[in-house]
Amino acid sequence: MNDRPVHIIDATLREGMQAANGAFTTEQSVEVARCLIACGVDMVECGHPAIGHHEQLRVAAVVEASGAVPVLAHARANNNDVDAVAKTGADWVGIFLGVNEISLNSRLPGYSRDDVHRKIDESVGYARQLGLRVRFTVEDSSRTDFGLLVETYTRAIKAGADRIGIADTVGVLEPGRAGELVRRLVASGLDAEIEVHLHDDRGLALANALAAIDAGATWISTSVNGLGERAGIVDLGALLANLDHRGTRTCANGQRLRDLSRRVGAYSRSAPDDRRPVVGKNVFRHVSKLHLMAVDRDPASYEWIAPELFGAERVIGGDGLPKAPAEWIVKPPVVSATELRHHRAGPGDRFVLVDERFVAGADQYCIARRIPELDSYGAGHVDGHVHHCDSLFVFLGTQENYQGLEVDVHLGEESFRVQSPASVFIPAGVRHSYQVVAGSGTYLNHVLAGDYNSSLLDPPSFGSRD
Repeated sequence: MNDRPVHIIDATLREGMQAANGAFTTEQSVEVARCLIACGVDMVECGHPAIGHHEQLRVAAVVEASGAVPVLAHARANNNDVDAVAKTGADWVGIFLGVNEISLNSRLPGYSRDDVHRKIDESVGYARQLGLRVRFTVEDSSRTDFGLLVETYTRAIKAGADRIGIADTVGVLEPGRAGELVRRLVASGLDAEIEVHLHDDRGLALANALAAIDAGATWISTSVNGLGERAGIVDLGALLANLDHRGTRTCANGQRLRDLSRRVGAYSRSAPDDRRPVVGKNVFRHVSKLHLMAVDRDPASYEWIAPELFGAERVIGGDGLPKAPAEWIVKPPVVSATELRHHRAGPGDRFVLVDERFVAGADQYCIARRIPELDSYGAGHVDGHVHHCDSLFVFLGTQENYQGLEVDVHLGEESFRVQSPASVFIPAGVRHSYQVVAGSGTYLNHVLAGDYNSSLLDPPSFGSRD
């Protein structure tokens, strides 16, 4: 087993941007970067600045927020891309180039080996001239001839690369092959640290990462919830938990991982499922009667690691829906909005149609507010807030065809005057509120969570240790 320190470079803010819905705003990127650093990552990978000016500004903001923790940004093997990285203030550039026939035919048709060598020499050398440190990655490494890999890495190191990256771009490796590839590269005498970037198309990314570590890799590329292209890459939380369990690397601030998972899940609209290792809702839940009796005597009987290490609680029993259909019917009570954070008493009566208090396990929250016509509706009773899940506003007026209600709706940095009938879809992670302006009618709010207050996503707090 490799006894060298294992470092983590988290690519949520680069690889995660390539996932469906994975478009982090600058504000969200800064927040996630600070949370990653609080969780102990050694380097933050953010963006591809050559995409455009907005992307450069996003990466620059992350660089500023990351302080002493280095930031790496992506670049193709050309000087324009490298220039764009340098303008952000990033410490490192991750230059990538595919050199096998598949990569060359799809990206650089007609290029010769001499052309490839020239691109490596020029881009890596130029990056070093600009004061950037360089990670050089052969795209699709796992399907590239080993001799060609060594030749390419050797050339990149000679040009000034500090670290080489192995990319299992389509996730074809198995642990045995992953370990063998790293071992052979270590034995080849390359004078650079080895990083692995492993996709999870076959569900083997974490196992491949552990095998690569055992074989001599010292940097692992991760993302929160494994977010990334297709099936994603190595999950940060799962890797940290496994390294801690192995005694390889202490998970110093595991309590933050669950919040970070929830936050990234909201911003990417790709929440981790309940069975997600380490951060899933059910991973420390015990249901079987035999398990319950054993866990009561000794939690280690059915827990591989202590939930407290990750800010989780042991949960006893299931939370399924009531079996009797009669229990799915709710007689809505009138409850003031003061029971909710960010809310005050509003106009008219608020009926709670459903939440987990009335139908356990429904995972739905819905209220209806009957809004009377008033001379003044005041400054509004709802402050801006964010949910970790999608939600919905519905406005129905008392006039014909549900007309007659006018409201201002605030979504992110924008505001809209809305006339009923209307519905407003609010994606997870988007700050929102509303304010009645005129008329009368009914307001419905539906949130995909059984407990409203628990669904709120507040800005993270950072203590002096962070």
